[in-house]
Parts: sequence; C-alpha cells; structure tokens
Amino acid sequence: METTARFRLPPLLLAAAPFLDPRTWGAVAYIWAGFPLGLVWFVVMTVGFLAGIPLTLVWVGFLLLALTLAVVWAAEGLERRLAIFLLGAQVPPRRARTAPDESESLRKWATSVVSGPALWKGMLFLALRFPLGLAGWIFSLVSLVVSTVFLVAPWIELTGLGEADLVFLNLDRPYELWAIAALGVVMMVVTLHLHRALGWLWARLAEALLGAELPARTVTPDLAVPTAEPQPA
Repeated sequence: METTARFRLPPLLLAAAPFLDPRTWGAVAYIWAGFPLGLVWFVVMTVGFLAGIPLTLVWVGFLLLALTLAVVWAAEGLERRLAIFLLGAQVPPRRARTAPDESESLRKWATSVVSGPALWKGMLFLALRFPLGLAGWIFSLVSLVVSTVFLVAPWIELTGLGEADLVFLNLDRPYELWAIAALGVVMMVVTLHLHRALGWLWARLAEALLGAELPARTVTPDLAVPTAEPQPA
C-alpha cells in the first residue's frame, strides 16, 4: 500500500476555509471525473460482455472477453490511482508482490489476476461509477453554480456590470447586497464540505473494492503528498 506524508489544517481553519485544503479540490476533481469515466466504463463492459458471451460459441468470443477483462483491469488500476492521489484512499495492492529475482510469465500473471478477488470486486466499483458518478456530478454542478451566483451577484451589481436580481429578490439596498454575498460565502463553504464528504465516501468504497483486501487504517484522512512505493500492476 502507498503511504502518504500527511498535511493537516487546524480543525477550526478547515471548518471555516475548506478551500485551503488540497483534499477539497481533489474531491471536486474526482467527482467531476466520475461521470465521463463512469460512462466509458459502462460502455466498455456492456459492449464487451454482451458481445463476447454469445460469441463464445466461436473462438472470437473468448478473445473479446479476454480483451474486455484486460481493459477492465487497466480501468480499475486507473481508478485506484485516482482514489489514492485525489482522495487519499489507502487502497491495498490488487495482488501479491512478485519477488525481485522471480520472473513472471504472461500466463502466470493472467492466472493470478483472474483468480484473485480484486478483478471481480473492481467490476462492481466500475459498474457503480456511472450511476453514482452521474448523480455526484449533477449535485456538484448545481451546488457550485448556485453558491457562485449568490457569491458574485452582489459584486456584479456593485461594479455596475449588470443587474443582480435573484429570482424574487430585488437587490437595491447596499445592506441587501452584503447580506446576499455573506450568504453566498456560507453556501460555498457548506458546498465544499459536502464535496469532501462525498470524496470520503468514494475513498472508503475504493478501499473496499479496488484492492485484494480491506486496508488496516492507521491514520485519519487529510491529504498530502504521496511517497512513491512500487506497486504491482
């Protein structure tokens, strides 16, 4: 498992200013990547298995299934890396390490992958990535846009760049503008904390499904810079 050198903001500062924590933006990036990546994994697995299984009557089906499993394994590896570096997840290795002086044939590697639990658990993760990724992306888009509108609308009015009326709110008085700006700040802080919470949930799901076994957690999550340690493919 990869280890991380942890950087943690003071709790009060983190509560008031989550935008100062790199983990916050890692969670935002991971959530925004969820929809396009999930769509790709959904298409690959659907087409690969639905086309490959019927074609097992001829040898082409087995070749297509083998290719699909290889792509799925690579996709799981990418998702594992994203969870580690963006969310600080402590995802264990997907298979046993090979001794430095021990050569490993393609057949032996493929056998270890197919017979291990990581490949099959990872398929469940990839299958969940599309519906949950789409839901997370919609939530992120709506919450960030609404928070940003409340935050910048008063400044647009004050600088004379346009009208800052918000639906049924007619912002004419200065104190109304400052109140809306303060509300926008609060909404943005809450929104970023919700993104952090979603990132935490995705990290736990990655730890459960993208490794051979559940990790032994020894530290609390607050991201920092990962220290490289060789990992098996």
